Amino acid sequence: MSDVDAELISDDITHALGHSWFFDPQTITVRINGGAVTLLGTVRSERERKMAAAAAWAEPGVTDVDNELVVV
Repeated sequence: MSDVDAELISDDITHALGHSWFFDPQTITVRINGGAVTLLGTVRSERERKMAAAAAWAEPGVTDVDNELVVV
């Protein structure tokens, strides 16, 4: 996967999270390494944590999601 594709995946996931009223895009960072996505930051509930991971998995090209989001 090229750097352009990784950047596009990251942007798409960030965009999807930002359009959901569940998430504050300022509190979540998306990192891409190939098709592997790492979610970093904070959310308000376990439900939000799971929804963020589902949003990442839904993006074409994603092969793995490491959900390191912390519930605060």
